[in-house]
Amino acid sequence: MLLRTGHWLGKGSLLTETQSLGQALNCDVRIENDSEGITLKAELVTGPDGSIPLTVRVASNDVGTYVISVRSAAGTFMGTAKLDSEPNIGLVWNDNQTVVATFSVFPVSGGLGCRGFLRDTRTLYTWEIAFSLKQDVVKGDNVVSLRPRGRR
Repeated sequence: MLLRTGHWLGKGSLLTETQSLGQALNCDVRIENDSEGITLKAELVTGPDGSIPLTVRVASNDVGTYVISVRSAAGTFMGTAKLDSEPNIGLVWNDNQTVVATFSVFPVSGGLGCRGFLRDTRTLYTWEIAFSLKQDVVKGDNVVSLRPRGRR
């Protein structure tokens, strides 16, 4: 499974089928592991006024795939995923099956990439996001560098 615990930061774009230019997307994700599965708590920022909180629960089932539950302001989605080999892929849908989304997660330089499609009754959306694991910088006042800072 490519999903690892930690604090992930993502940047990408969201494209609506009626638009010619994508909308900037930022995502802040915290992944936690427990004995029964993985929980992702995310905030998806789609612009200065748009923020969507998401909670995703991923748990393995008895047939070798994973069960996914997504909760957001847009509703609750259930689905299934294949996460044991690359690329990780999944499919989720709402109760009425009027909204369906598919995604793939794959390794990229320095982190993970995520691409997907969402279709509702009116529109098709596509997205691409590159995630990197946030590294906390440890600062120390007693660090000495032997490399000159200026030009040579």
